[in-house]
Amino acid sequence: MDENTPPSGYRHLSDVEVMKCLTFDKDGWTQRAIADELNCSQSTVNRILKEYDYKTFTQRRQHPGPARKTTKEDDRHLIIIVKRHYDLPFRDITNLSGLPISARTVARRCKEVELVSRYAQRKPFLTSIHKKARLKWALQYINNMVQDWAKVIFSDECLMKVGVNPRRRRVLRPPGKAIDERYLTPSFNSCRVTIMIWACFTSDRLGPLLTFEQGGIGSEEYQEVLYDGLLSLVDDLTAAPTDTDTNQVADENTLLFMHDNATCHKTPDVQRLLQENNIPVMKWPSRSPDLNPIENLWLELKKCFYLKWKETYTTPSSSSNSYDRYSIMIKECWLEIEGEFLKNLVESMPRRCAAVIKAKGGATGY
Repeated sequence: MDENTPPSGYRHLSDVEVMKCLTFDKDGWTQRAIADELNCSQSTVNRILKEYDYKTFTQRRQHPGPARKTTKEDDRHLIIIVKRHYDLPFRDITNLSGLPISARTVARRCKEVELVSRYAQRKPFLTSIHKKARLKWALQYINNMVQDWAKVIFSDECLMKVGVNPRRRRVLRPPGKAIDERYLTPSFNSCRVTIMIWACFTSDRLGPLLTFEQGGIGSEEYQEVLYDGLLSLVDDLTAAPTDTDTNQVADENTLLFMHDNATCHKTPDVQRLLQENNIPVMKWPSRSPDLNPIENLWLELKKCFYLKWKETYTTPSSSSNSYDRYSIMIKECWLEIEGEFLKNLVESMPRRCAAVIKAKGGATGY
């Protein structure tokens, strides 16, 4: 028998079992009785009584685990490389370090200094010109009160994709079950089905939501959008109040219309239409979706629409009947958005301005 092989019946006792063994011995139990109670051999009891004393018993140290494969100097060298090559996978950083370590060791050393691998967020590319314009805009409106933002009509276009879950899906599954149907996110071979929408809102009211068939929106289509969507909302806002609980805007001059710098928004015909209807327009910095709270509405709308579509148990279809059905579903989801959510979004505007100023015009977490 190998000298390192424990004898038959030999086993290690836990700290609790060791304490019981010492206690039973102190109470006068025989070693045989203690062995029967703890379901171990008598030799094990004898060994415990020789190694430990009842009065001086202390909990045994946990095993320290495998020896650390890097020195402090190695760790400093490794973290410098990680920070310099933050966009490389761990295996490439391992090769650059020149150390005889695995990618898992690199991940552990990074975690020790709170450097954890995450998916990079997608944000619009900002040049120095964009940052200056964003900073100037934020400084202009940083002192606006919530009641000032309540007079702004926020608007935007959005492309709705039929059958696409707007959120990355996580599942809890056992090993080896990755391709079980219940754990899959389905994809479709049919042509991509999209619907362009336009909508606007204020802090206490949803404006109309308009849908368009596949394709972009030109100047002529956008003028129709303003007639059917914006001007109808302005008429509602400027109408005489019918009860004291409704907050109405006094006249058109107290409103401020927000739309971005899309090409169709800047044509002479569109600008003329807004001027003729006395609609003042907020000057908007380019590449600033994080400043438009309607982006948050789009996410809620997409989640709601995806769930409604999922209940139809159909594949995406580009037929006219399907388009009409999808449009109705999208508008139903739009009307389900609660007024408190709108209020909270508009109340976030001072914080958005502050975030842009803190980032010196750069990207924010919104």
